[in-house]
Amino acid sequence: MTTTDQTAFFVSTKGNDSWSGRLAAPNAAGTDGPFASLEKARDAMRASDIDTTYVRGGTYRLNKTLTLDSHDDGHSFLAYKSETPVLSGGERVTGFTYEGKGLYSAKLSSANGLDVSIGGVRQHAAQTGDFNPDHAATSGWHVLKANSTGASKTSFNFTNGDIPSGLKPHAGLVVQTFDTERLKDDISHVKSIDQYHHTVTLDDAASYGLRTGGTYRVMNDASLIRDAGEFGWRASDGKLVVKPEHAASFQSDGVVVARLGTLIKTSNASNVSFEGLTFSDTRYDGSALSMQGGHGNSVGGNHFVNVGTAVSLDGTDTSRIAGNHMEQLGGNGVSMIHAANGNRIYANTIEHIGQITKGGAGIGAVGSSNTLVSHNDITDAPRYGVSFKEWDDGQLNRKNIVEFNKIHNVGQETADGGGIEMLGRSAQNMGSVIRGNEVIDTGGLATDGKGNWLADHKGWGISLDDLTSGVVVRDNFVKGFAWAGIYVHGGDDNLLENNFGIASRPEDAFIRLEWVPKAGAEARPHDNMVIHNLTAGDSPINQYWKLLSPGRLTMDGNVAANGRAYGPNDAVFNPGFRDSAHADYSLKDHAPVLSHGIHDLSWSSMGTDGYQADSSMAQFWDHAAY
Repeated sequence: MTTTDQTAFFVSTKGNDSWSGRLAAPNAAGTDGPFASLEKARDAMRASDIDTTYVRGGTYRLNKTLTLDSHDDGHSFLAYKSETPVLSGGERVTGFTYEGKGLYSAKLSSANGLDVSIGGVRQHAAQTGDFNPDHAATSGWHVLKANSTGASKTSFNFTNGDIPSGLKPHAGLVVQTFDTERLKDDISHVKSIDQYHHTVTLDDAASYGLRTGGTYRVMNDASLIRDAGEFGWRASDGKLVVKPEHAASFQSDGVVVARLGTLIKTSNASNVSFEGLTFSDTRYDGSALSMQGGHGNSVGGNHFVNVGTAVSLDGTDTSRIAGNHMEQLGGNGVSMIHAANGNRIYANTIEHIGQITKGGAGIGAVGSSNTLVSHNDITDAPRYGVSFKEWDDGQLNRKNIVEFNKIHNVGQETADGGGIEMLGRSAQNMGSVIRGNEVIDTGGLATDGKGNWLADHKGWGISLDDLTSGVVVRDNFVKGFAWAGIYVHGGDDNLLENNFGIASRPEDAFIRLEWVPKAGAEARPHDNMVIHNLTAGDSPINQYWKLLSPGRLTMDGNVAANGRAYGPNDAVFNPGFRDSAHADYSLKDHAPVLSHGIHDLSWSSMGTDGYQADSSMAQFWDHAAY
């Protein structure tokens, strides 16, 4: 019996846009049934009082972005019952011809990019260096050299033999570059390769000057394919060439080339809901779900896989992103920019982030305030787990809360990143809170001026970077960090209280405070409080706390695992300043006395006691589907 619902429209892969859309399945006569497209359902909701569309299971291959605006306020696109509707921005490629040596090719209408999957698994673009997936962070990169005029953002020199002499620029050929600190990578099309002068010129400028010791790799040419799981574009005959791991089944498994950057885009749309959908197969440089303006939107219980950035909020306020699973991401998990304020990002699983671009975050924001980031599981990211930045350009971060998140194995391919970062170039009081988070294994990777790898380099657990001030860091557990578990870089009036850290190496401090000499006197920290923190490891007590021109601070009741402490009760430690930014103030002259005892420390906010949702974080994605 065919179901009719006067309060909802339906979309199905068996539908027809000439039908009414009121039936969940085609009727027996084949004269009526669900719509075939989301566009038709959108238009039907606009023309009626119905505000809900149920999307049935199956794959919907979009050849253009579904756009929503204020005409769609209050509308919902929901998965039907327990079915799995998949929105794909990819081109399904068939008709491969075997070429020998494990290689297969198929004609495409235009060059593929870096997002190719087989059976839902991302493949690796062939590259000039020999890539080893067991050492993905460090293998396959060449050392670049500054050109004859010094560091440049548009060209670099390479060592003879690193780039094959027959390799020529074409529509698919790109180069990925990294500065030595690996702060941000850039991907650009190759404008020219000069084998005589050993120079590569880029179509687009890099973010940082390309200096000697930085790294690069040229990608996506079929002639560079070595191992199974790689692909490349062959410009001579317009074909995608793949070397599948499972040759017998790869075509039936499905070869997909991402074409769209964005599947759904909202512009000034409010109170719109997306629940239970799968977003897949979009380019690394796009956002699968892009929201610009509007407020009160809900994104819950969705699956984002093999996309660039899962969800971006551009000036979108008071919206909820919750209960989603985001994985195999070319870019970021959730991105917020341009005063995207008052949003709640919670209960998401975000894993395998930055599989193509490396500078992003599981959850990242620039110029966003009153935001809650809570109860998320974030794992396997090349730079940040969570990052809130302000660059002192009017995009300020205020009153954000980052709490009760599990953040593991991040910062694995870059330096100066790690678990949780707040960056506050304005030096104004943020009024933000970082509490109750578990941050484990925060990496840190860079190269020196000769291109040698530097492991465990600036892999902060929690970082208050570049003048970040007025932040409470309380009840966090940090382990597996490099250089410092909690880092204060030039900011004032921060409270570091009741945190627990395990230092794995003697050179890693649990808490580190220092000034930013290039920013002048303003960047000398003042009035920070470091109280009642507990640390463990094999280091002497004074090595857990690294104070480099820390200014005036209160440091009291901090305990090492052996029961020794630093900080006379209610005392203010004020060593003053020195000219050198590297002056390390020893604690040996200050008696490690804990006058009120370790048993007075409160750990009740840590662990499971703090992992509780409240009424403001309703599990709205558990909707009663039709």
